Amino acid sequence: MYNILLVDYSRRLCRELQHLLQHNKSDYTIGDYVFDSAAALTAMSKQDFTVVVIHTERYDTAGLWLCHHIRKTSEIPILLMGGRDHFKLVRKALIYQVNDYLPSPLSTSALLCSLHELRTKLEPEPMKKTAALTPPIQINGKAMDSNHVIRIVKAYVRDHLSDEITLRKISDMLHFNCAYLGQKFKLEEKMSFNDYMLQQRMEKAKQLLLSTDLRIYEIAVGVGYKDIDWFYKKFKAYTGSSPNAYRRQKIHTA
Repeated sequence: MYNILLVDYSRRLCRELQHLLQHNKSDYTIGDYVFDSAAALTAMSKQDFTVVVIHTERYDTAGLWLCHHIRKTSEIPILLMGGRDHFKLVRKALIYQVNDYLPSPLSTSALLCSLHELRTKLEPEPMKKTAALTPPIQINGKAMDSNHVIRIVKAYVRDHLSDEITLRKISDMLHFNCAYLGQKFKLEEKMSFNDYMLQQRMEKAKQLLLSTDLRIYEIAVGVGYKDIDWFYKKFKAYTGSSPNAYRRQKIHTA
């Protein structure tokens, strides 16, 4: 049985999480739960835990501070959840070598999947002879799994859709090779970075067309297109209709 230290800044997750673990016959159990960072560090000094689960909700700064201080003395796996889905927060969490970051709103399936994946790391399978593995990506001198780095890239895209985004710009911020990052992104996401960025911009444009009264040029600028004609062309290629026609069709069929 894996022993969890639950740090619940919201003071409402403990019973819900324990019920979820029992209902799904999980190998995890909550060994102790606390409501602030100081109590978490005290608990860790008195008892051994297998993993730390931190539910930040509106206390992102406190949660990241705790991750930072845990990493000063321990390599215990950390699952950070309930925070905002922002590039700077995700990047900071991964620099502190958080094993997984589950932003709000929380998904039960995502949580269970994360715990399951963590279990495989806690009990690694016997080593098999394989071809040489690609070394992990380095951020600020610390090794990161490629899927963690791709999560940083995706968070940045979602937070900066209205900006001029290039993979080289993101690569420079993360301090590694652009071509290598592009290869990793395509391997993880089964699509190129440019295709992902187009998808995110078009889906955001569709959402704005249906949920706001913004003019087409305002939506275009809001998703990163200063050339309105180019936005019309890309939107029609993506959806099969012009922005105006898409808005009218959806309103009539609602």
